[in-house]
Amino acid sequence: MFDHFSVLQTETINSLQIKANGTYVDCTLGGAGHSAEIAKRLNEEGRLFGFDQDQDALLAAQERLAEYGDTVQFIYSNFSHLKDELQIRDVYKVDGLLFDLGVSSPQLDRGERGFSYHKDAQLDMRMDQNQSLSAYQIVNEWSYQDLVKIFFK
Repeated sequence: MFDHFSVLQTETINSLQIKANGTYVDCTLGGAGHSAEIAKRLNEEGRLFGFDQDQDALLAAQERLAEYGDTVQFIYSNFSHLKDELQIRDVYKVDGLLFDLGVSSPQLDRGERGFSYHKDAQLDMRMDQNQSLSAYQIVNEWSYQDLVKIFFK
């Protein structure tokens, strides 16, 4: 289950000044709380692109936003690939971008994700569960010098 409460939702949506026929990008889709509010305000010409590298989040967002059909497109990718992913979809201009940076509640609440020290679980911390490298491997297998580089960067 991917249950997440969106903070500052009203302020965020108001700041975007959404146009019904606009193009918007949620770079950190998560539980789609902000995106649901954006999608509500779009007409059939409007578009919303939602990025997330967490497949659990994407599945939850697809379910939550299903009623908006083709208005919403889901992109399984890190937002660092924003420009390339939008160009693939022939999008070269957007009316608004949203970045809700940080770890989501479900990532902290589910012990097996390895983000929280409140759960007895192996350190993992992968936003994208398909990545092979976990925080556990880095902390326990990398050299002292490599760890120092990470901490000082």
